[in-house]
Amino acid sequence: MLKCFLLTAIIALPALFAQSAFSAQAPAALEDEKTRPNKQEIAALTVQVAKMSAPQQNSKIDQILADQAGSKTPRSDFLFCTGLAYLDNAKAQTCVAKAYENGLGVVEDLLEAHTWYALACQTGFADGSEAQKAEEIRDRIKERLISAYPHPTEEELADQVDAQKTKIAQQKAEIKKTK
Repeated sequence: MLKCFLLTAIIALPALFAQSAFSAQAPAALEDEKTRPNKQEIAALTVQVAKMSAPQQNSKIDQILADQAGSKTPRSDFLFCTGLAYLDNAKAQTCVAKAYENGLGVVEDLLEAHTWYALACQTGFADGSEAQKAEEIRDRIKERLISAYPHPTEEELADQVDAQKTKIAQQKAEIKKTK
């Protein structure tokens, strides 16, 4: 019986130490993830961000935008921006667009980047220079998309933006139903 106990302990202890080492590394592993958030994650993010006061939201988004490329937490920053972008915050929509454009916390996708820049331009900025900059970047990405083969048409780009608007509206409606 003692022999059986020792054998079990010898087998179980390394597994226990490996599990505790993995859980200590889990947050870092999350930051390396590059998947798109699903509907449930977006709903949770939106609700979480909505609980913050407007000054807290603005302070955090300004902090993220100031050093997005050099961030130590690109995935967390992307997720925060995504939650706030679904609440029609133009700065957050720009943050999400930059993340898609450069692959920061999410897989690089120029079509998604264009969509989010277009949404930010439509949402509007308080500062005219921010609006102009977002429009310039949106147009630059549009040129990059159109220069590739096969490229999306103007109509397909507009449809992509409209589809994202619909997705945001549906997400908001689902969140209201759960409250």
